[in-house]
Amino acid sequence: SCKKDTGTEQNQGTTIPEKEILNVAYATASAEQKMDVYLPSNRSTTKTFPFIMIHGGSWLGGDKSDFNDNIVSIKSLLDSSYAIFNINYRLANGSTILLQQQLDDITAAINFIQTKSTEYQINTSKIVVMGASAGAHLALLKSYKLNTNNSIKAVVDLFGPTNLTWMYNSHPLPST
Repeated sequence: SCKKDTGTEQNQGTTIPEKEILNVAYATASAEQKMDVYLPSNRSTTKTFPFIMIHGGSWLGGDKSDFNDNIVSIKSLLDSSYAIFNINYRLANGSTILLQQQLDDITAAINFIQTKSTEYQINTSKIVVMGASAGAHLALLKSYKLNTNNSIKAVVDLFGPTNLTWMYNSHPLPST
């Protein structure tokens, strides 16, 4: 007989429950390297993909909690097709933590998610990265310049800077 594919997987007759895991360490270099994980109900290792959120804050501020008010609405839009990973990264300090370390954090977070794909019951072959402001800049750099295994398939840029030379020339930093 025919059976409609609902896109869900059954686990011995029961549905897979929604799961929320807060402050998961994805690396060990800093306490800032944490993420909140929102796994949808009825997720599937074939049909549920990572949706990674990167906060803004001028590269030196902000926090993953900046997205907390949006998690519920984003979850409802994405349904069981996406698991949400809301990440923190090391904030720039002008000396030891610079853009490269922040990009390393994005890479470490993605690598961590990929190593947890079986445990989280997700498919990491198609990753979506979304960032706001500085987070969007990091998402764009990771997606277009550093997407070495081509697993990032979409990037969502929420008002991220793309022409830093223009920004610098139009709005130079104040002299001290």
